[in-house]
Amino acid sequence: MKNIFLILSFVFGVIFIQSCKKSSQDDNEEQQPKATVAVLTDRVKTSDVAVTVNATGMTDASRKEKVLAPAAGWIASLKALEGTAFTTGQVMAVIRPKEAQAAIVGAEALLRSAQTEAQKIEAQHALTLAQESQPGIVVRAKFDGIVATRNVMEGELVAENTELFTLIDLSTTNFIADVPLQLLPKIHIKQQASVILESLTKKKYDANVEAINPQSDAQSQTVKVRLKFSNLTSSGRRELKTDIMGTVHIITAVHRQALTIPRSALLRDDENETYSAVIVNADSLAHIRPVTVGVIMDSIVEITGGLEKGMTVITRGNYALPDSTRVSIETQGSR
Repeated sequence: MKNIFLILSFVFGVIFIQSCKKSSQDDNEEQQPKATVAVLTDRVKTSDVAVTVNATGMTDASRKEKVLAPAAGWIASLKALEGTAFTTGQVMAVIRPKEAQAAIVGAEALLRSAQTEAQKIEAQHALTLAQESQPGIVVRAKFDGIVATRNVMEGELVAENTELFTLIDLSTTNFIADVPLQLLPKIHIKQQASVILESLTKKKYDANVEAINPQSDAQSQTVKVRLKFSNLTSSGRRELKTDIMGTVHIITAVHRQALTIPRSALLRDDENETYSAVIVNADSLAHIRPVTVGVIMDSIVEITGGLEKGMTVITRGNYALPDSTRVSIETQGSR
């Protein structure tokens, strides 16, 4: 009995010691401060949010003409080179008809074969007479513009209606957007828009819907919508060229004083196709809040449910942050 008593005393002693150690560890854990996570935050605000239809397209010119040869002949004079600017009525080229060219070529051959001074004088007179009597057909600019393409060279023989060059009036440059058919009912004449041209350092240009093509493209199921640039400065107009690809955002409605948060504050669950944001309460604890969204733009998001104006939302450090995590708010330039 004595041995059994000693054994039981030893076991209870061990249990008591272990219990004391665990109690001591629990006390230490409660006394140690929990680690905090540094985050950046912003407030839920109200602002006007534009509802847009977005489409791709490229710049074009309303006034653009292919200049054709009015008759067959030789290009006697060519002043129109790529990039050359012309005013209305200015001479672009001179075409000498075949018959006139034949007379001049004959007179030139006669001059080359002349041996005596009298023969040279007579041949030169014949050449001058041929040149004066056959001045050639003058091709003039029909409007103020710039030569975009040139397809002939001086001295070249061309047929009637040969395309000589293309003249473009850059002051008529506009943007042609390919709008999907299902979005077309939202588009109306005079709607405001902004055009972003990627090649011009993503510069944004104001524009208005000017015309909607009555025909659709059978293959792409899109409709051409022409937008006219507005409020262009002289430097902005000089920057615009034709065939520059870009994106247009056509404003179809405006939600006044909508709740908004920065785009970086919005979290998306791709698996469930839901959204959430992480808010910070007065005790500096982070809480995940499911939200419903409206318009999603590049920098801000419209919130239609789940948040209230003035709430603090985490904009950096919110990804995979456990609920009820203690956070410390950093200033924007602290990292």
